[in-house]
Amino acid sequence: MADPKPAELGILGQLLGDHLDAGYDEAHQRRGGEPPKRRSHKAWLVGGALLAGLLMGVAASDAGQRAPDADQARRSLADDVQAARANTEELSRRAAELARSLDQARGRALDGDEAGRAELDRLTALNQAAGAVAVRGPGLLITVRDPIEARGGQNHQNILDRDLQVLVNALWSSGAEAVAVGGVRLQPRATIRQAGGAMLVDNRPITQPYVLEAIGSPAEMRDALALTEASRRFLGFAADYGTVFTVETRDELRLAAAGITEGRMAATVTRPPVSPTTQPPPRSTTPPTSTTGGKR
Repeated sequence: MADPKPAELGILGQLLGDHLDAGYDEAHQRRGGEPPKRRSHKAWLVGGALLAGLLMGVAASDAGQRAPDADQARRSLADDVQAARANTEELSRRAAELARSLDQARGRALDGDEAGRAELDRLTALNQAAGAVAVRGPGLLITVRDPIEARGGQNHQNILDRDLQVLVNALWSSGAEAVAVGGVRLQPRATIRQAGGAMLVDNRPITQPYVLEAIGSPAEMRDALALTEASRRFLGFAADYGTVFTVETRDELRLAAAGITEGRMAATVTRPPVSPTTQPPPRSTTPPTSTTGGKR
């Protein structure tokens, strides 16, 4: 018995037994059973390869021509940053010299009588509270740093600004009398925040490792710090991510004076008296009367 033709099979049989579309089979028969010529395809492939190579060569040449300009622009920006940083450091040094001269002149002016000395003592206490004077004494030296991966030596940033904020607040609550972060002395209006990948302390950039210095009783501060949320947080970072977190006692730390900005004073604003013509009319105490006079 002859095999049934594909037309005599059901749909499922055609799908399983005839894998070639009828149109392809008819075209194959017209060519006499010979495979199609692929010269045109090869020509298209060669032309496409040549065009792609030409485009890549043009792009590489353009990139090579622009590379010196990009390097020059990068060097120019780096020089501008260095010049601005040097200018800022010079202005800071000059401001510190003027502040010392002002303190000396104020001391000579107020040290002449008892009232002046009392005012000088009050100003000294206020300057100490504001961090405007350099201090030294025993305290804690805390170092925190993200782990450095073995491959490539790349430093992955896990420590955020809020982590340093929590740690600084823990130091204040543990009895610190003065605190510096990355060599920047903290004053009452100082902030710790991130701007992109940079860490800013009182608007000054600092780099890792982050070193925190706190002046106070080393033993008391260390015991109190160990009970804070900040200590548990960084110990968790050390266990989970390999973050470096060390707390050391120091017999003497030296903290420079903080940069004090111009203070802002609140002033009482007195409202002008309201003129009688602008006063609202007094409320009537009598109920309103109906003008319709009838039932609805």
